[in-house]
Formats: sequence, structure tokens, C-alpha cells
Amino acid sequence: MTKFNIAANHSNIQEMASKLGLGADAYARALQLAGLEPKRADWLRYIDRFLVTTGALLIVAGVAAFVAWNWADLGHMVKFALVEAGVAGSALLAWRLGIDSLGGRAALFSSAFLVGVLFALFGQVYQTGADPYGLFVAWAVLIFPLAAIGRQAALWILLQTLLILALIMYWTQVVDPPGGWWQLAQLLGPLAWLSSTLTDSTLASLVFALNAVALIAWEYAVNRKVAWVQGRTYPRVIGFGAFSNLLIPTVVFIIGASFGEAARLGVISPVLYVTVSVAALYYYRFHRPDLLMLTMLVFGAILVFTTLIGRHMPMDTGSILVLAILLIGQVAGAAYWLRNVSRRWEAQS
Repeated sequence: MTKFNIAANHSNIQEMASKLGLGADAYARALQLAGLEPKRADWLRYIDRFLVTTGALLIVAGVAAFVAWNWADLGHMVKFALVEAGVAGSALLAWRLGIDSLGGRAALFSSAFLVGVLFALFGQVYQTGADPYGLFVAWAVLIFPLAAIGRQAALWILLQTLLILALIMYWTQVVDPPGGWWQLAQLLGPLAWLSSTLTDSTLASLVFALNAVALIAWEYAVNRKVAWVQGRTYPRVIGFGAFSNLLIPTVVFIIGASFGEAARLGVISPVLYVTVSVAALYYYRFHRPDLLMLTMLVFGAILVFTTLIGRHMPMDTGSILVLAILLIGQVAGAAYWLRNVSRRWEAQS
């Protein structure tokens, strides 16, 4: 009698149900027997996490909105007292609940976030004229001890975001301020203003380096079996940021070459993109299996390849149809390869 040593998971059970023609009840029963059906305790835990996280975000937003809405009616000391009470109260609540509990983690993150609200309030009240990047640097420095003590991915993601914003603002305000019509983008808001970095390969490479150092350090800690870094939220978020810092300028470089802008954009991003993509594909395929990271890398390659092909094709109806067929074929091939990789990992587990 032939024995099969195949791991039971949702994918395998769904494929089995499809081939055997099982109904919905039989499929649900198979999931239950395999221990893959979420239990009542699992649903309650997920709901608890969602509600606690949402509540913490709403409280932080409520403090900032209350101060902003009543700006003219509140004295300076009252404004500072409200925000500082939020910082201290959240930190005290985190200590009381325990920084490893769900409520304690949410409270500690709220305290760290309210530090930034306090800095923004200080800048609005006293109009110091300081450069905005200084705010983010000071904010990052002050919450670093909380991130080190808290040992949670959310705080480290916040810290990394602050460092990235500080670097981008320092570069665009001090080192190489954008000229021309990009100066008008500042009037449209920070997101439109920060989008000017897409055409600066040097800045994009520096932001990538900052993300890459953080990602390598985290993966090194994972390999060293540090318990609190074993989650995959931080490396996936930071990895997406690092990869985007190379992918977007590379696509802009390819498109810009059609308009004679390649020299201004520079080739550093495309070179780094190819090198990093190959290294990351090898690492997350063989050393640290991560299907989400592989998916991001593969579909990034599809975007670059399709853009490169489209640049050398005439812009007519026939070319658009060919590009659409090419894109569909690439997506289908990528999905087939990723599915096979996932099955190999499941068989080896």
C-alpha cells in the first residue's frame, strides 16, 4: 500500500476536495479533522487584537483632533498638559498591563506616537522655525528606548519610518532642494512633495540603504534565534519599502529614457535593482522561505520587463494587445512557479 507523506494544509485539502468532488460540508469536515478550522478561541483572539489596535489608534487620533479642534479656546499650558498626560498615561498603562501583553503593546505604541504629536504642538505654539527633519530625528531619538524595551515590530516600523522621513526631508531641504515645478508640489501636501524623490536615484539609493541595513539586521537576529523577532511583519514591511526604493526609480528610468531623461536619472537604481533582486530571490527561496517576499520580487520583475518591452514598441493598438498578452502570460507563469515553490516547501515541512 502506497503511503503519502504530504502536509495537511488549506491548499492540499482544497485541491483534494476539487478532484474528489467533495461538497461544502465534506470540505469543512476535512478542515476540522486536519485541525485547520479556526476555533472559537482563535476568532476571539483575532477580534480582541483588532479591537485593541483600533481603539489605541482612535484614542491617539482623538487626542490630536481634540487639541486641533479647540486650538483657539485652549491655553498653551492646557494643550501641552493634555498631550503630555496622554504620553505619560499610555506609558503608565503599558507598565501596568505588561509590555508583552496585547494591551500593553498598544499602550506603549500610543505613547511613542503621542511624542510626535507633542513635538508638532511645540512647533506650532512657539514657531521655532526649525527644519522639519529635526522634528523626526528628535522623535526617533526619544522613542528609541521605548522600541528597545517594547520589543515589538510596530514600534520599530515607526522608528524606521521616522528615520526615512528625516533623511528625505534633509536631502530635499538642505542637500539638493528640488527646483522647477516640483517646488509647487509642496503646496499640495507632503505626499506630493515627497514624490519628487522618485526622480532622484541618489536619494532613492540612500533610502534603500537605510531600509536594507534594518532588514539585514533583523534577518540576522532571526537566524540567531532571538525570540521576539521571529514574526514576519517587520521584514516584510521594510523589505517592501527597500524594494520599492529601487523598483520605482528603475521604472522611471526606463520611461524617462524615452524622453531623453536617462542621464539625469542615473543608472545606480537599475544596477542595484538587478543585484538586490537576484540576491533576495536566492535568500528567500532557499535560506528563509517567504512566499510573500518571493511574490513581491517576481511581480516587480514582471513590471520592469513589461516596461522595458513597452518602451521599444510603437504605441499603437497592436502593441497594446501584445503587451496585454505578454503581461497575462508572465502573471500566469509567475503564479504557476510560486505555487510549485509553495508545494515543495510544504512537502519538506
